[in-house]
This record gives sequence, C-alpha cells and structure tokens, in this order.
Amino acid sequence: MGTSCPDHFLRTKISPLVLDLAADEDVNDIASVKGKLAPQFEAYRKMYADYYNSCKHPDSPAMRDANPVVLLYPGVGMFTFAKDKQTARVAAEFYINAINVMKGAEAISEYTSLPKQEAFNIEYWLLEEAKLQRMPKPKALSGRIALITGSAGGIGKAIAKKFAEEGACIMINDINEERMKGAVEEFQKQFGKDIVASAMLDVTKEETIEKTFEEITPGFWWS
Repeated sequence: MGTSCPDHFLRTKISPLVLDLAADEDVNDIASVKGKLAPQFEAYRKMYADYYNSCKHPDSPAMRDANPVVLLYPGVGMFTFAKDKQTARVAAEFYINAINVMKGAEAISEYTSLPKQEAFNIEYWLLEEAKLQRMPKPKALSGRIALITGSAGGIGKAIAKKFAEEGACIMINDINEERMKGAVEEFQKQFGKDIVASAMLDVTKEETIEKTFEEITPGFWWS
C-alpha cells in the first residue's frame, strides 16, 4: 500500500514484495521454492524498473537496486534484506511503523499512499541522493560472514576482531561457554550487536561442526 513517511522510501522502497507462497510450503525443497520465487522477484524488479522509467526526470539519479527490501510472507511474517544486518534491521523497524500507521488509518477510515510520481520525486530527490552519497563506503569484508575457530580468546579472537574491523559479521565460537559469552559481550560493545553471533563448537566433534555451520546464516538473519 506504499510507505507512510518520506524517509521510508530510501529504506523500504515504494512497496514490499508479497510472496505468493503457501505458509506450509516445504522450504527445505530448495529447487521447488526457488522455482516459485524466482519469477516473483523478476516481476518485482520489472515493476520497479517500470516505476523508475515512467517517473524519472532528466536530472534524476540513476536507478538504484531494483530488488525488494521488504518481503511479506502471508501466514509466516515479514523479512527484510539489505547490504548488512543493521540496514536490514532498520528497514524492518521502518516498515513495522508503516504497518502500524496503515492499521491506525484503516481503523477509522482508510489509508491512501502517495501517487507514484510524488513518491518517486521523494525517493529520487537530489537532496536524498546527496544523503546517500555521504554514507560511508562499504568496508572490504562487508556482507561476508567469518567463522574463526576458537575466536573467544587468544589468537582466534584477535583474528576475529581484525575481520570485524574490515566489515565482516563474526560467528564467535568456543568449547567454553562462559568465555564465549564474555567474548560476545566484548564484540557487541566494540562493534555493535549486529555483527556478532555465537555457537558452541568443538572441532573434534563432527556433529558440533555441522550444527554450527547450520546456524551461521540464521544466526545473523534472525537473531
């Protein structure tokens, strides 16, 4: 239904992608899910490109990434995707606020979003583009996840800190839970809560290795 605040355009785009996917879909069937999702993403990208091309001005900034930021999965929930976890989390917070505005409006009347041209004029406003250009450039390891064994102490922790300084998200791990918790607190204090997750890992036990690798992606997306 569109956004509810001008700043939302930069965070959540003009609209979310509402997935046409059953809530009880077997998401472990990767081939099946990919076959159903790929056309939906392609349709969204086309919609966004058409929106840009039909509304742009001669001096408009170049079209930004046409992929959706907010995904609504009926019966399951909301997912947000961006260049890093912090940006994705902020987008989620923005869209939750947009949902609350829509619900409040619908409770007494109806919610109506801006016409597309007005929305475009805000999203691609030159002053907003200047704001984006002032943002820090991504670090060398932005968007990467690093797992350094024994990263709760000693050389492992020093290496993990270097990776974090270069923009990577870190999966802290150790066989000592207390030491691991202390390291997580230290990393969160130094680098922020969005770049660190943790898992108990004993490299001599195959089952803990498998479990840790299974947790790496969910640990950063959903924590």
